[in-house]
Amino acid sequence: MEKDIWFVDDDLTFRFIIKKFLQDSTCEHRVKYFDDGDLAMLAIINAAKTGVTPKLIFLDLNMKYLEGWQMIDLLNEFDRRLNVIILSSSLNPKDIERAKKEPLVKEFISKPIDKEIIRQKIEQYC
Repeated sequence: MEKDIWFVDDDLTFRFIIKKFLQDSTCEHRVKYFDDGDLAMLAIINAAKTGVTPKLIFLDLNMKYLEGWQMIDLLNEFDRRLNVIILSSSLNPKDIERAKKEPLVKEFISKPIDKEIIRQKIEQYC
């Protein structure tokens, strides 16, 4: 069964690499890409109206408008059943500690990301 997987990251190169990797793999899920948290939150609200929220969200922390932590705060108020994996270049110990305490956050993975790890996480959570 197809499930929605979302990548929320403002890095165009990262999104291109992930998109290419998933096109070349056997990924059978619907994948959507957002370049900022505000666009992803609007999409979550609209998706909830149809009952089709993403099964897994890969989320960057450092973005222009709505940053990753702000999005997680909103998601906590909105739908606590979501699975979020943080993909970030942040090495700040506070970010890593906060991620461990957030119920929605399943993992914190530091960039650069090995494409094989993405595949493993999709299999694990979907």
